[in-house]
Amino acid sequence: MKSRCAAIIVEYRSAARTIACVASLAGQGLEEIVIVDNSDDGRLTFDALARGLGHDPRVTLLDAGGNLGFAAGINRGLARLPVGHGRVLVINNDAVAPSGLVARLSTALDAAPEACIAFPALVHAGAPLGEIHYHRWFALLLSRPWPGTFCVPRGCCMLVDRQRLPRERLFDEDFFMYGEEIQLGWSLRDRPGALVFVGDCEVTHEGSAAAGMGSPFYEERTALAHVLLTSKLANGNRLLLIALFVARHGSLLARALLRSLRARSGLPVMAYANACALARRGSTGLAGTTAKPPP
Repeated sequence: MKSRCAAIIVEYRSAARTIACVASLAGQGLEEIVIVDNSDDGRLTFDALARGLGHDPRVTLLDAGGNLGFAAGINRGLARLPVGHGRVLVINNDAVAPSGLVARLSTALDAAPEACIAFPALVHAGAPLGEIHYHRWFALLLSRPWPGTFCVPRGCCMLVDRQRLPRERLFDEDFFMYGEEIQLGWSLRDRPGALVFVGDCEVTHEGSAAAGMGSPFYEERTALAHVLLTSKLANGNRLLLIALFVARHGSLLARALLRSLRARSGLPVMAYANACALARRGSTGLAGTTAKPPP
């Protein structure tokens, strides 16, 4: 029997991008598209979405009532969908789906009964990106598996089978923005074949359109994601946490220093220091952050 499919999109002050993303999902067999508006701008973006998408019976608009972050926004949208929607497409609002995307990802899931998530290749900020593997010890994103790595799904576009992954919350909400898909991949590491990469299907992804690539907010949030992952990857083992802390923070600091030298800017180092301070205080959301999201 064909699985019913829906989609979830998180919006942040970029109605035109979201409308373009929804347009690319036409004819994809989606019964419902839930858009969670995180804009927190007095409903200006929400109203723009209502004007642009109000004619589409598939679309459900949810006002988050504030900027919940990406992970919590996706979880809010997931809670809105009936259990009968067996598969859910998670897609960023700055991504454009090719024709037949949902069908091709669904076919990949159908062909692999052990799989719960299928994800495509990307054209990210103009560059092709394939499969991604995250190094547990050195916080590196690599294009192929190495000892110490695990596969990571594409948070910007992936099809989730809810029957095979029956979670109320897809993402860990300790991650406000970035890192949640790495944590998801880690949580599935002991399920061989849980993730299916569909390399012959490409999604165009602008990349960090809301956060602003290279902005203080982007730098701080990406650094914070890596810092938070240190404790997540230790699985409650204190000795392992200490070892991971030494290895990962050495790698992260070296990377921040190298990027600062290349850019002739202290921003990467400052962002890393701010991220460490936020993590120590337990401030994972916007409260206490030194870098605010772009307007």
